[in-house]
Amino acid sequence: MTSTVVSTTSGASVLTGIFADVRVQLTRYVYCPFFILGNIGNILNILVFSREPLRTSVCSIYFLIISIANLVSINIGLLTRILSTLDVPDPSRNVAWYCKGRAYISGLSLTIARHFLCLIAIDRVLMTSTRVSTRQLSSFKIARWIVPISCLSWAIFYVHTLIGYENNRTGTSCGRQAGFYSTFTTVCTISIDAIIPIIIMAVFTLLMMKQIRALRLRRERNVVTTIRQVTTVRSQMRTTTINAISYQDGRSQESNGHNIERQREKQLTRLSFVQVLIYIIFNLPNAVYVVYMLIVTNEKKTADRSAIESFVSLFASILTYIYCTLNFYIYTLSSATYRTKTKQIFQQCFHRRHVRIFLSQN
Repeated sequence: MTSTVVSTTSGASVLTGIFADVRVQLTRYVYCPFFILGNIGNILNILVFSREPLRTSVCSIYFLIISIANLVSINIGLLTRILSTLDVPDPSRNVAWYCKGRAYISGLSLTIARHFLCLIAIDRVLMTSTRVSTRQLSSFKIARWIVPISCLSWAIFYVHTLIGYENNRTGTSCGRQAGFYSTFTTVCTISIDAIIPIIIMAVFTLLMMKQIRALRLRRERNVVTTIRQVTTVRSQMRTTTINAISYQDGRSQESNGHNIERQREKQLTRLSFVQVLIYIIFNLPNAVYVVYMLIVTNEKKTADRSAIESFVSLFASILTYIYCTLNFYIYTLSSATYRTKTKQIFQQCFHRRHVRIFLSQN
């Protein structure tokens, strides 16, 4: 009997040590580079989406808010997890206000990013609609009200973390209170942080794809009609006056302007689709793990199982923060318009630097 206990304890300690070493290696060679790249990427996102002409689009405003929220998330949530893995003292374990503040800001920023990603999916459905009245709902005036109301509402909602989170007396951890509050936060995590956003994004992304197909079929049906109209216009232009030709040139310039705007909206639609897809991939593991823990919460667990669950919990939560670091690189790979705007920023920075060097030399 004694030998069995010793063997189990030894095995558990070996498994725990292996997972601890894996966490350290992941932190050094994966999490730290993602943290640095995430800060650089989100700062560039803020610069790009805050410039003309992108900042006049409703979708771009939402992308801007997401980038700001992600920047806060990785510097509050991801950084503290990296430091704790590298044996750097975590002030949240001993300082009560830091424990509560970190939980509040981290939860609020992640939820705001999810909220506006859902709004982006909804906005793209509105923009791809064939009805003019539906497309008009995607307006900058409405977005100016949605942004502050949404942020204020979630800021009020997450006040509960300032009450429910605490560090224990031994100073070894910062977490939520047991009992009712623990159950409440678990339900919020499953619903608000996982199931509801994923369902909203998936449903509205599918609707967007359906409407895009409908628009494509509609354009294909109008190809023959358009060709006939162009032929008729060309035959009429041979007999028109110079004033009529000038009028037609003005209409062509106006049409080109609409085409540029349409291409920009098409690029934003592609960005929203790719980002929703990446969000589901990186956030679904955490949602599945939370549901799993809710199911097996009353089961007796061995030391090995507890060690495995602890590692999976950390890895799944880290994935949600890694997603926050990828947006800039997702946008760069998905959108030619975004790449162009990013190049313009770098070109302007280098140009200003050369001008300053030239002026200082003279």
